[in-house]
Amino acid sequence: MGVHMVKARPEFGETILSDVLNTLDDYIIVTMEEPWDLLKPRLKTKPRDVIFNRDMQVETLEQIEKRKLKANWLVGFGGGTACDTGKYLSWKWGIPLIVAPSIISVDAWLCTSIAVRVDHKVRYIGDVQPSRVLVDYSVVKQAPKALNRAGVSDTISITTALGDWLIARDTFGDKFDQDVFDEARNIAETLMKSARDIKSVNNNGIDALVKGYVDEVRLCEAWGNARPEEGSEHFLAYCLEDITRGHYLHGNLIGLNILVVLKLQRDKVVFEASKLKKFFDDIGLDYAPVKNDITRGEYKKALESVQAYMKQEKFPNGLWSLPEVFDDRGPCSIQGILDWVFSF
Repeated sequence: MGVHMVKARPEFGETILSDVLNTLDDYIIVTMEEPWDLLKPRLKTKPRDVIFNRDMQVETLEQIEKRKLKANWLVGFGGGTACDTGKYLSWKWGIPLIVAPSIISVDAWLCTSIAVRVDHKVRYIGDVQPSRVLVDYSVVKQAPKALNRAGVSDTISITTALGDWLIARDTFGDKFDQDVFDEARNIAETLMKSARDIKSVNNNGIDALVKGYVDEVRLCEAWGNARPEEGSEHFLAYCLEDITRGHYLHGNLIGLNILVVLKLQRDKVVFEASKLKKFFDDIGLDYAPVKNDITRGEYKKALESVQAYMKQEKFPNGLWSLPEVFDDRGPCSIQGILDWVFSF
């Protein structure tokens, strides 16, 4: 996660995006076909250009950048890819940026850095401050509920990140701050209290998801890195993606990995796996591997490879840094973990 937070406070409204765009006389919009189809009929002032992009490979972005388009405003509207593409082009072209998520599925639209892919691996580049950040309730609520619910994972990964932090402190002597730790835990616990609203993706649920993002990104920025929010659950996801070259719904994969990591953190666990599983079930998160086209063989390979992958990528210390993570047999063996998650 890029930990520098946008300074513009999110603005909320039932039709705020079309209301704002209808006051602009010269803008380019970066989006995807599905959200654009929702927004287009509401616009009285049409954009100078519409850029569609689904690929954050740096080569793809460089090809788009070569168009050297000009306008008074650039609007990044969509999911993480559209918002990050908007940030990239704003950074390269020097055009002021408005960011508007069509879906609350990741926290990319609240971070100033841009998550690009180099050889299919995530790399953070740039530093872009949007002029405005618009959360349009009517647009977000038209996205599939399952995709919005998946947005919980980029905040609730605090639950595993905190166990990783204890491992890093106690085994590897990493820097630790009890106040930051307690504040992160409070963010996760507060978010879990909004399960009913998150499940229905009503205005209160959208507010809870956004508040969780804002609070965790601000906390990570104050700390100086993503330690309070990101850990072994994300690193296992990156390892699986590296193995399969697959594209998974980020929140669902992170949710699955949260349960696995909590199970393996043992005496350093801060939130019990059973508590998180109930929360995920209560909000209707589709974390089961079979629902996300993850095969037993692929997940087994990821579990077997993740410790070497973590060293290779120089990720921060945590669960996967330990010399012994898995038991030879039983619930915390690789076979035990596979049996458990493929029973979901």
